[in-house]
Amino acid sequence: MSEPAPGSAAPRLDQLAVMDLFVPIRSSSGDSPDPARLGNDAFRRGTDEAGARFVAAFTTIGNLRDFGPPGSDHVRMAARDLFERAESTAEPVVVDPGAPSEVRVAPGVLGFLAAGIDPNIPAAMRSRRPLGGLPELEAPGEVPADLARDLRTVLGALPKVERAWLLRAGTSWAAGIQMTPDALLGDFDDIRNRLHAVAAEHLGSARELAVTDLRAPALREAFDAIAAPFHVRAAPSRGLLGRLFGGSGEG
Repeated sequence: MSEPAPGSAAPRLDQLAVMDLFVPIRSSSGDSPDPARLGNDAFRRGTDEAGARFVAAFTTIGNLRDFGPPGSDHVRMAARDLFERAESTAEPVVVDPGAPSEVRVAPGVLGFLAAGIDPNIPAAMRSRRPLGGLPELEAPGEVPADLARDLRTVLGALPKVERAWLLRAGTSWAAGIQMTPDALLGDFDDIRNRLHAVAAEHLGSARELAVTDLRAPALREAFDAIAAPFHVRAAPSRGLLGRLFGGSGEG
């Protein structure tokens, strides 16, 4: 009797989104550090048949032992946290690679899962379902004045932020970030860290603010369908001659 094929018993994405995952890291000391202290480069990558890299994660210790890199240390983290981290680097996540429960989560889907949006119904964003009981995104209503002030101050000081949305996610908050076209993958990490610092000060924990990269057009449209942007980057000021002559520089 043949072994079950990889992916033949894959869980649904809504099931996966509420799991804790075991993520191998680039060490073999026997330690299991705090994942919040690790950079994205600490996660081990695998390579698929086409030679493309992916972030590997496992649903159980048994699957990590049987299908993961031998002797690797690992961290345990919420699937949504891993999806948010991987989404910032535009890398796919493969859960249980090689196992019957294998699931490949493409970069364009990661942001939806991290934000609690069901990616299987992009045509029905206004009537989206929460994943596994995760809250829907809603218009923010009244934002605490101190929180709004400090978020706008930080966003205004980040030149790679084009626009930003601030929505409610149940009792927590969700920030969607549209970066400038020239932004690099590492810029999102800096933006998220700055916003998490504001959340930790005003909300008591960085986990109270989910920060999502809105490079995927469907995800950006989902945020924009709920509320207008919270922040829009100011246009560069033009000098007097630019205003008089249209800034063309032609005589």
